[in-house]
Amino acid sequence: MDFDLRLLRHARALGEELSFARAARTLRLTQPALSRSIQDLERRTGMKLFDRGNGRVEPTDLGRVFLAHARELLGRAEALDREVALLRGSGAGSLVVGSGTFPTVLFVAAAASSFLRTNPNVSMRVVNDNWVGLVNALRRREVDFIVAAIPADGEAADVVTRPLSLRQGRFLVRPGHPLLSRRKLALADVVAYPIISTSRLTSSIVDRVLQVRKDHEVKRPLVDVGCESTEMMRLIATATDHVLLTLLGANVDTIERGELVALPVTDPRIGATFGVMYLRAHTLPATAEELIASVIAADSASAKLERALASRLNGSRNVRAAQRPALR
Repeated sequence: MDFDLRLLRHARALGEELSFARAARTLRLTQPALSRSIQDLERRTGMKLFDRGNGRVEPTDLGRVFLAHARELLGRAEALDREVALLRGSGAGSLVVGSGTFPTVLFVAAAASSFLRTNPNVSMRVVNDNWVGLVNALRRREVDFIVAAIPADGEAADVVTRPLSLRQGRFLVRPGHPLLSRRKLALADVVAYPIISTSRLTSSIVDRVLQVRKDHEVKRPLVDVGCESTEMMRLIATATDHVLLTLLGANVDTIERGELVALPVTDPRIGATFGVMYLRAHTLPATAEELIASVIAADSASAKLERALASRLNGSRNVRAAQRPALR
């Protein structure tokens, strides 16, 4: 059957919002018009795509399968529209970029600002998610490229990766946290506490933390609290005994204000290398390459500042240790 992309977009919006009212606002339609579109699509497919009831909408089992294919088809169509506009060479058009939770605050926002100053006619949409969600969006062609933690070998063979800077993971806690009173602190002491971080850490980090927890008979899964908002992570860490697994560069102001304290524990296996990734079969237009150049430059500057902060924190810690009275 011939698919009407307009109807597929309506179904995608309803599948995301799970509400006719919210989806209609997103699409700038009246609610009755959206309802008629969904009824038309169900009539054409001969399938019930959504269950309605109690003010909430849920995709049926068949609807979930249909929506998965619809998203992929729409992603390809929208990618073609963007490429045609960009390949005209007018400097206009649009880009859709996926940005990981930590890259967003570390350097992608700065890169986008730099790019848009010299390309004011290019529209841009940034999709924020963890690396797993972004790789899946890339495969569905919903984004042109992504900036995220690089998956382990074999997890993304269909993706071209341009590595960026290696970032050391750090543990932050609130002032007065019980861990700060310990004379000696090991990784096992830290990860025994509940950890808050992005909901999808890389495989190497998960394996390392779970191994340490297992060795010390701590059997909780990782992460204990996961979200994709760095602000929410910080708020929870400042109000609880949860340990924030993060990057120094994403928390500079919070550390400078003394709202969170970096623990003197690091592990080379708890870190991530971010990268710019796009599908191997996809040729990026010149405008996307220009934005990637801005991302690479902003990452380098951010990594330099992060190393300087780490050095300063290590120096101040050594000063405090020298001033501490010796035990007798």
